[in-house]
Amino acid sequence: MKNLILPFVLLLTFVFSCRENDIDEGLEKKTASYDVYVAGKENNSACYWKNGIKIDLINGSNITPRKIIVENNDVYIFAMSDISQDYYIWKNNVKIAVNQHIGMNNNTTNPADYAHSIDDFLVDQGNIYLFGIVTSPIVQIPSTITYTRELCYWKNGLKTVLFTQNFPNPQNYVTTRNFTIYNGDVYIPVNKMLNNLVDSPIEVGYFKNNSYNIISPYSGQKNFRNISSNGLGDIYLSMYDKLTDKSYFKNIITNTDSYISQTVKGKFKIDGTDIYDFSNGSDYLKNDNAISFSYALGFNRIEDFFALDQNIYQIRSKSTSDIKDSYKVYINNVETQHINHVNGIFTSIYVVQD
Repeated sequence: MKNLILPFVLLLTFVFSCRENDIDEGLEKKTASYDVYVAGKENNSACYWKNGIKIDLINGSNITPRKIIVENNDVYIFAMSDISQDYYIWKNNVKIAVNQHIGMNNNTTNPADYAHSIDDFLVDQGNIYLFGIVTSPIVQIPSTITYTRELCYWKNGLKTVLFTQNFPNPQNYVTTRNFTIYNGDVYIPVNKMLNNLVDSPIEVGYFKNNSYNIISPYSGQKNFRNISSNGLGDIYLSMYDKLTDKSYFKNIITNTDSYISQTVKGKFKIDGTDIYDFSNGSDYLKNDNAISFSYALGFNRIEDFFALDQNIYQIRSKSTSDIKDSYKVYINNVETQHINHVNGIFTSIYVVQD
C-alpha cells in the first residue's frame, strides 16, 4: 500500500507545481512594470525624474529640457538655454553642446555668423537626429538685405539640406512642426505656401530622407498639423481641411484617410493601432472618442502625453491669470508627481517597459 501512496503523492506534487508555475507566468504577463521618465527643471537647474527619483543634470543651470527619450537604457535629454539661443543634449548625463555637435556658431549678434533653430529631436538605434532651420549671414546691398534659409536635419551632426529659401524674394514659404523615423528613414512633413499672405494656397508634402513627395497640391484648403508613427509600419499625419472644417488622419504609407468627427486635431501619439490626440489642451481623444476625467482642480492643460500598452501618462499644468503655477504627472488618471512653478516645471514624459 505504501508503494502505491508514494507515487500518487509525487504525482500530485508535480501537478500542483506545474499549476503554480503557470499562475506565476500568467501574473508576470499581466503585471509588466514600466519606468516613467519625466524631464524638467527644479531650482533653476535641468533635471529628470525616473519613477519619481530626481537626477540632476551636470552643468544644467539656466537650461530647460524640452524632450526626453529613452532607448536601450540610454537616457537622452534635449534642452535649450534660458538666456541664449544655445541648445544642449545630455546622453546618460554627459552634456553635449549642439552648436559644436553640428558645427554651427549661433552668435546672432554678429552678422557674419550663421544662426540656427532646432524644432525637434529624435533618437533611433543610438543615432541622434535634429531637425530645424539654418539662416546664413545677412548681407546688405546697399539697401536690400539678402540671406538664405535652409530646412535641414542632422544625423549625428551631419547635415542634410532639404529645402532652401532665398530672401528677400523666396519662391515660397515653408512651415514645419515635427518629424518621425521608421526603419531608419526620416519623414519630415511640410506646408509650402506660395506667399506669406494669410490666405495663401498651400501644398502639403513630406520628405522621406531627402526625397520630396506631394500629399495635397496647392489648394489653400488643407494643411498638416503633426506626424507620428507606431513602429508597425503606419505613419500618420494629422490634417485639417479648411473647406469642410474637418480634421483627419492620413496614413502616408498606405495613402489612406481616416476621417473623424472632431474638428480639432494636432498633436497625437500612437499606441499600437490606437490614436490618441491631445491637441485641445484639456481632454484627450482615443480613436476620436473624448476621454474626460476629474483631475485636480485647475489642472486642465496637457503639457505632454504618452501612451503605452493601453496605459496613459500625462503632464498636466495649472494656470493662474494665464501664468502656469503648478504641474502634475498622472498615470492612468492617478496623480503620481507634483511640482510648483516657484521651484520648477515638468516638460516631457517618456515611458519604457522595464
